[in-house]
Amino acid sequence: MQGFKGRFVKGSEPESVYWKRRGIVAGVVLVLVVLAIVGLSALGGGGEPDASGEADAAQQEWTAPQPSGSAQRPYIPEPSSEAPSPSASPSPSVPPVEACTAEDLMLQVVAAFDEVRSGAEVPVSVLVASGADTPCTVDLREVAVELAAGSDVVYSTAHCETPKGEEVELSDGAGQTVEFTVDGLASEEGCRGARRELPAGDYELRAVLGDAASSPAKLRLT
Repeated sequence: MQGFKGRFVKGSEPESVYWKRRGIVAGVVLVLVVLAIVGLSALGGGGEPDASGEADAAQQEWTAPQPSGSAQRPYIPEPSSEAPSPSASPSPSVPPVEACTAEDLMLQVVAAFDEVRSGAEVPVSVLVASGADTPCTVDLREVAVELAAGSDVVYSTAHCETPKGEEVELSDGAGQTVEFTVDGLASEEGCRGARRELPAGDYELRAVLGDAASSPAKLRLT
């Protein structure tokens, strides 16, 4: 019986103490294994990126805008091909002013003297005006001063003098004045022949413009 009991008892300690010690050793080993696994997990977790940190970084990272067919662009109006602007439209044509008719013209002749020596120069002024209701034009270069004895014209500024003046527009009774110098010498058309002193006597001085003529003024040559 003593030999049989020795299989279950080691040394002088009871069997229960032996199993307790083995249980404690097994528990310590188990704790060490758990701690080792937890430590390895902690070490491995430090090298992996944090998911929330990556999300924040992705939100803060700037990305260049991609071209899109619906992108907004500034509006530039196309030139209109419709009606032209008022500044580009042609101005309405203005009808030309008509020439004054002989019936509309009013002529007046005034000599500086009414009596001079034959051959002496006499300053003469001619006023040209229009009685038309609308404006009309007249060429003052066509005005002439004549000296007549009865029905014969013995002198005219149109014979030898260069015409003076220009084309003007007359309206509302306004007039233009043309100045002449009558020298009292006989003249012919085209200033032909020798000019001679006119005989003493009474002559009529008048202004003419085409078919229009002024009332005669008296001029006595001595």
